[in-house]
Amino acid sequence: MEARFLGVLNIKPEEVKLAFSLWVLLAINTLVLELSDVVATAGFISSLGVDKVPWLWIVTTLLTIFAAGGYLVIIDRYSRLQLVSWLMVGLAFFYLLLQVLFAFRAPDWFTYPILYLLADQQLMLMPLAFWALASDVYAVTESKRVFPFIASGAVIGGLAGNGIAAWVSVLAEKYAFGLSQVFIGVAIILIMGAIFLRVMFLKTVLRTRQSREEDASLKDTIKIGMDYFLNVPILKAVGILMLLTGIVLTLIEFNFLSIINTSVTSDLEFQRFLGYYKAVQTTGLLIFQWLITSRLLSKIHLKYAFSPLPIALSVAGALAIGVPSLFGASAARFVARTVFAGWDDSARKSLQGLVPDEKRGRIAAFMDSYFITTATIFGCVILIVLLALSSAGILTAQWSTWIYLGVAALSALASIGVSVYLHKSYDTSMLNYRLARSKRKSMLDGIEF
Repeated sequence: MEARFLGVLNIKPEEVKLAFSLWVLLAINTLVLELSDVVATAGFISSLGVDKVPWLWIVTTLLTIFAAGGYLVIIDRYSRLQLVSWLMVGLAFFYLLLQVLFAFRAPDWFTYPILYLLADQQLMLMPLAFWALASDVYAVTESKRVFPFIASGAVIGGLAGNGIAAWVSVLAEKYAFGLSQVFIGVAIILIMGAIFLRVMFLKTVLRTRQSREEDASLKDTIKIGMDYFLNVPILKAVGILMLLTGIVLTLIEFNFLSIINTSVTSDLEFQRFLGYYKAVQTTGLLIFQWLITSRLLSKIHLKYAFSPLPIALSVAGALAIGVPSLFGASAARFVARTVFAGWDDSARKSLQGLVPDEKRGRIAAFMDSYFITTATIFGCVILIVLLALSSAGILTAQWSTWIYLGVAALSALASIGVSVYLHKSYDTSMLNYRLARSKRKSMLDGIEF
C-alpha cells in the first residue's frame, strides 16, 4: 500500500523524509501568503479603488527589486537553511507588528498597503530561498521527479490560506471578528515552521559549495547574473520568456480584479469571492501538478519543457478578449496562473540545477524575480497611462480594456516565438562552460533516516 502511494507521488522511500519536510515548509509559507494576499487585496481595493492598484504594484515591485538586490548579495555566502529560517522568523515579527496596527485601528489606507507590501516581499523572497535550499538537497535528475511533489505543498497551503480568508470574511460579518487574531495565528505558524525545518534537517549535511567572494557587492552580483543571461542562450531565452510572462500576468490580473470590483457590493464580499475563487484554482493546480506535471515533466526533454506556458498564455489572452465577463476573466487567470505555477515553475527549477552551486542562488534570483518585476512595472505603466487617458475622456473605459488586453495577447504570441528559439539553442547552451557543475552525489547519500 505504501509503495503504491509513493508510486502515485513519484518519489522513492529514501526520499520521503526530506521531500515531506520541504513540502510542509512550502505549505506553511503559502498558507500565510495566500491569506495575507486575499485580505490585503480586498481591503486595498475597497478602501482606495481598483484604479490605484497599478501604483501599488509599482511601489511593491520597486521595493522587491531593492530587497532582492540585498538578497542576491548574501544568498550564496550563507547557508540556505539559515536564510530560510531567518526569513520565517522575520516575517513572524512583521506580522505581529501588523497585529498591533489593526488592534489599535490604524487607518485602512495605511494598514492594507503595508499588509500588501509585506505579502509581496514574502511572495518574492521566500520562494527564492526555499528553492535554493531544495536544489542543495537534490541533484538535477532527481529534481525533475521530486520537485513537482514538493511544489504541490504550495497548492495545499494555498487551498488552506484562501479557504481561511473566505471563512474570516464570514466571521467578520457575523461576529465582528478582528484581523488581529489572524495575524497572531500567522506569526505562530511561521515560528513553528522555522523550528520544524531545523529539527528535520538536524542530521542532514548539505555539501553545497558557498561563494568565497565575501566582499562581493550588489554591482558584482548583477554583473555575474547579466553575464550568464547574456552569454548562455537558453538562459537568455528563459529571461525573455519571463519578461513576456510578467506582462501577460500583470494585465490579466488587473482585468480580473477590475471585473470583480464591478460585480460585488462590499469589501467582505470581494474578499469572500476572491478567497473561494483562489481556493478553486488551487484545487485545480493540485490536480494538475500531481496528475500531469509530476508524470510528464520527468519524461520530457528539458528543452521542450518551456513550451506549455506560451501556449497557456495565448489561450488566456484569447479568453480575456473573447469572453468579456467575470467568467472569461476568471478563466483567463485560471489557465495562465495554473500552468505558470504548476508546470513552468518546476521546469525553471530543473534548469537552475544546471548552474554551479556557488552561483545558482543568484542566477535563480535573477530568473525568478528581476525579469518578472521589470515586466510588472512595464505592465503597470501601460495601465496607468490608459487609466489616465480614460479619466481625461480621451479613451472610453472599454477601449482602454481592449488595448491592454491586446498587449497581453501580443506578448503571449511573442512568447511562443521565444520558446522556439529556446529549443534551437538548448544543445549549444549545454556546451557553455558556465553551466559546468562539479561532480557531486545526491544529498540523499549519507543521510541518516
